[in-house]
Amino acid sequence: MASERVEVRRTTFGPNLLRLEVTGPVERAAHRLGLAHVVCEELASGDLESIRAFAAAQQLGGRTFRVRAHGLGVDLDPRGVEGPLGADFGKTGRVDLDAPQIDYRVLLNEEFVLGRVLHRVDRSRLEATKVANRPFSLPISLHPKFARALVNLARVPMAGIVLDPFCGTGGVLLEAMQLGLRGIGLDREQGMVLGTRTSLHPGERAPDLAIADAGRPPLRAGSVHGIATDPPYGRAASTRGEAIDQLYARAFAAFADLLPRAGHLAIVLPSERWIERGSDFLELVETHALRVHRSLVRHFCVFVRE
Repeated sequence: MASERVEVRRTTFGPNLLRLEVTGPVERAAHRLGLAHVVCEELASGDLESIRAFAAAQQLGGRTFRVRAHGLGVDLDPRGVEGPLGADFGKTGRVDLDAPQIDYRVLLNEEFVLGRVLHRVDRSRLEATKVANRPFSLPISLHPKFARALVNLARVPMAGIVLDPFCGTGGVLLEAMQLGLRGIGLDREQGMVLGTRTSLHPGERAPDLAIADAGRPPLRAGSVHGIATDPPYGRAASTRGEAIDQLYARAFAAFADLLPRAGHLAIVLPSERWIERGSDFLELVETHALRVHRSLVRHFCVFVRE
C-alpha cells in the first residue's frame, strides 16, 4: 500500500484476515501482493442475518454473480451460507459459477464478513517460478512469494527502480519485473550474473546487470528508489574469502550513501546482531522473523535513510 501511495487510515488483524480502511489505488496495489490469497472490498459484516439483509437489498440488474464461503479457523458449512445468500442475490441477478461479473466472498471468524473480490493472488505462478523450476538456481534462493514480499517492503513505486546488489540467481529481480519495476542487479560472481540472464524469458524487459561489489556499487547517489536484497550468509554463498562482518559493514555504508532520502532498504539478515549493526547506518523501520529450520532464522528487515 505504501509503495502505491495508498493512505491506510486504520488496520485490524485477526486470524488469517487483515482489514484495512484506505483511500487510493487499492486495486493496483493489490496486484503486487505475494503472501495474501484474496483481496476484497468489504461490503457488510455482522451475523448471517445482517449479511442476508444486505444481499436482499442489492439491485444487480441481471448481472451474474457467484458466492463462496470460507471459515477462518472455525467450522463452517459453505452450503449453509452460500445457498441462502445465493437466493438473496438471485432475486435481481443470475448465478454463474465459472465467470461471474461479481464474485462475492464470505468469511467467518468472530463475525461474518462479506466482500467483493478485487484480486486473487496467482499463487500457482509463484510456485511455478520457484528456484527449482528456473534454468539457473541454488537451493539457498528465496521462494518467489518471499522475494516479492521483499520487493514490496522496499516501497518502490510503480515503474520505479529497485536495486539488488547481491542478485545471486535473480529471484528478487524477476519478481520486481513482474510488478512493473525496473531492476538493477549486481553480483561479484560472473557466474551469478550470467546465470540470472538464463532465467529471463525472451521478449520480457530485462534488468540491468553488472559484475560489481555491493560495497562499491557503480551507481550515483539517489539513482535508485529502493534496495531489496538477500545477501550471502557466508556458508553456501560465496564471499570470496572476505569476512562476513566486513562485507556487511561495507555494504551497509554503501547503501546509506546510495539511497535517496526516505528511500528504503529491505534486506534479509541472518542474525539479530546484524540488525543492530545495520541500525548504525540507517534507521530501522520493521523486522519479521521467518524460521527456515531449527538452526536458521531469516530476519526480513526494513531500514530507511532519514
